[in-house]
Amino acid sequence: MNQLTTRTNLSALNDQQRKAVLSKEKRVLVLAGAGSGKTNTLLQKINYLINDEQADSNSILAITFTKNAANEMIDRMILSVDKSGFYKEFLESKGVTQKEISEERKKMLQKYPWLNQITMKTFHGLCYQIMRTDGVNVFDNQFKIINKSKNNSGEVIGNSAPETESEIIQKVTIKLSKNKAFLIKLKRYVLDYFVDYIGEDEEKDEFRPKGKFFTTLKGDKVRSKSEQFIADWLFRNSIEYKYEHVVRIKNKDFHPDFFIPQANLYLEHVSNLSCGTFYKEMEYKKAGISCVKTFDKATHNSAVFNHVLDRVIRGRISSDMSSGTVLHYNEEFAKFRTELKKFYRLVLDVRAQIKNTNKSIDVIAKSAAKSKHKRVRSFYEVAIPIIKAYDAYCINESYLDFDGLIEYALKLFKEYPKIKERYQYLFKYVMVDEFQDVNNKQVEFLKHLISHESQLFCVGDDWQSIYGFRGSEIDYIVNFKEHFENPEIITLNLNYRSTDQIVKASNQIIKKNKFQVEKNIKAVKKGGAKIEVHLAEVEGETESFIWKKVQQHIQNGVHPEEILILYRRSAMKENVEQALKNSGIKVQFKTIHGAKGLEAKVVFVLGLNKEAGGFPDPWMQDKIYHVIKKTEYDTLLEEERRLFYVALTRAKSHLYLMSQKGSISEFVKDIPKELILSEEFQETLIENKISICSKCESKIEEHFKYCPECGKKIGNEEVFNNSNLFNEIKKEIQAIPLEYTGYLDHHIYRARQENPRAYEPWSEREYELLDKCKDKFDMETLCELFGRSENSLSGKLDDNTIF
Repeated sequence: MNQLTTRTNLSALNDQQRKAVLSKEKRVLVLAGAGSGKTNTLLQKINYLINDEQADSNSILAITFTKNAANEMIDRMILSVDKSGFYKEFLESKGVTQKEISEERKKMLQKYPWLNQITMKTFHGLCYQIMRTDGVNVFDNQFKIINKSKNNSGEVIGNSAPETESEIIQKVTIKLSKNKAFLIKLKRYVLDYFVDYIGEDEEKDEFRPKGKFFTTLKGDKVRSKSEQFIADWLFRNSIEYKYEHVVRIKNKDFHPDFFIPQANLYLEHVSNLSCGTFYKEMEYKKAGISCVKTFDKATHNSAVFNHVLDRVIRGRISSDMSSGTVLHYNEEFAKFRTELKKFYRLVLDVRAQIKNTNKSIDVIAKSAAKSKHKRVRSFYEVAIPIIKAYDAYCINESYLDFDGLIEYALKLFKEYPKIKERYQYLFKYVMVDEFQDVNNKQVEFLKHLISHESQLFCVGDDWQSIYGFRGSEIDYIVNFKEHFENPEIITLNLNYRSTDQIVKASNQIIKKNKFQVEKNIKAVKKGGAKIEVHLAEVEGETESFIWKKVQQHIQNGVHPEEILILYRRSAMKENVEQALKNSGIKVQFKTIHGAKGLEAKVVFVLGLNKEAGGFPDPWMQDKIYHVIKKTEYDTLLEEERRLFYVALTRAKSHLYLMSQKGSISEFVKDIPKELILSEEFQETLIENKISICSKCESKIEEHFKYCPECGKKIGNEEVFNNSNLFNEIKKEIQAIPLEYTGYLDHHIYRARQENPRAYEPWSEREYELLDKCKDKFDMETLCELFGRSENSLSGKLDDNTIF
């Protein structure tokens, strides 16, 4: 690209980054591959608009997806203008709290008024500001924000509702449960699909004692759905009963299915699984015991069976069955609090997904009523009234959650065009980071926020779209042209983070996806260590392998904070985490979703097995969600592959993939064999550390033009190549086994974080190597080579007797 004269220094940008910054098109999408410097490009775009385009600071809007991302963007802008270096030093200070950083950030913004006038917020933070200013037209503008929990500060500080979402949903459900029919329907659903549901990994004997599989409304366990129906009928009609009450006749025990004390009546339910009842009936008759029978075939029609029970029992009790006792929510769910919480989480999640569509709740209810499945129909019969009551309560109390902020901001723009035009006029430059994560409502909001004159500048990577389960729609970035008119699409295809081997592998993985934008991502760092795949054969082998590799990297000078262990599900990390904890080693553990945006020199990816619970393991959405939006298996598998791509591209230098022999993940098999280091030939590859003069082998810095020792002019061969001597000695020292391994005393462990061979006795070979190179390298390089402290090496160098 031709060099243009700009006030903003763009010399550090590559051609594609510079093209994005200089673009004047009204709709721009920057497809930024992993490690391609997208944040820096976005920040330079802001600088360019202000310095070169003379844009007003308050006309620039930058939208991020998390509060932390917004703060990071602000911090980087401050760092770019703070020539004193104070803010950088402050952020790097040990022990500084987030509260202190927030306060100092505000002070720095006040120091640079032009910077303070730029709006950098999340979607929710922006809508919060809009609703506070103009929301009075569609809502109470003194609203309070609902948080998920009491200790959740949320993205919007202050004005929090005194109740959490879980407290609100419980409150409205208790009120609805004053209706006995609703309470019984709710309890029946919770019992059938949460209490009586047994996971595949749970033992049946523990959850279903003595073959009693079904829970009644009263809380008893019975043996069949038919017996459950009878027990529930008795419970609903406030008739006391005893299940399998023991009757002793002639020294023999009998267990009739039900005993109804009020009628002094026993009831036997007969199914095709029942044993013969003739002998029992004869004994009951001899003993003068009243016993009636019901039959399983009558239960196939609930109306018929209700009539049978009414006919059999009504005339035998003295009280009016219709005047039953009042049921109380707290009493009915006292034993099932955990299951009820799970149900509430499901309802809140369904509510959130409905809010993200353009479907009304009544349309959802009609669709659910047509479902072939009783479980789905029953869920929505209970959930819809709860959702409606929840929404009505929040409106009455002037509460908004994050979904509500966007919903009402959209309502404001649709119903009050003048207000919308005012915001369109204010924000002439709208930038969106992580565009691959947008959902339907966010895109709709963006389209209302921008005008034909606004510049929309979106940055994202469809290959890193991993939040479909939260409602994000990858179609908006893949088919950007269909959603925004005449866009310019620019690809940042240079990866500055990872080595060539890692980039090539991740490219091959993601290209298996059909729904994507094709890109040719290249690594700036050429060469590097091959990807290492470990196939565990026996239990505990994975933990042992990771422990050894972590120790090895720490000994080679990698700080524990530069080691990242990733997992798909929490169960994958437990044994590894405990093994490293027992050794006193603290490295980072993150879910792959939680690691988005992070990087580390060394990355391990756990659980790459092909069976259920491995990776990939697409979770087909519950049929309940299909009422709102259907999800295909292939769509879920592609998101799993994008998640794997995110995991691979967190690694800067070393990548380890953990699998099992005979159960290798298909994702691992998709990596070209030439990029993988076979387990039969594992070797430690030395990172480029220093440069050496090819004439005198003195250490030189990268910026030197001439060797300071011999005066030789430095050529490319010196600047980017390692000394053979340095590599030879480094390899030899690494091959010398450590005497002190395993669990280390705390002071030794801390010392070895900086000097990998600290407290290790000197071997004869180390003495020989030190004598060989003591005049070739300075003290800093010797410390690095030998993994020793300066004091340790100085003592050996001063002791002439050792050489």
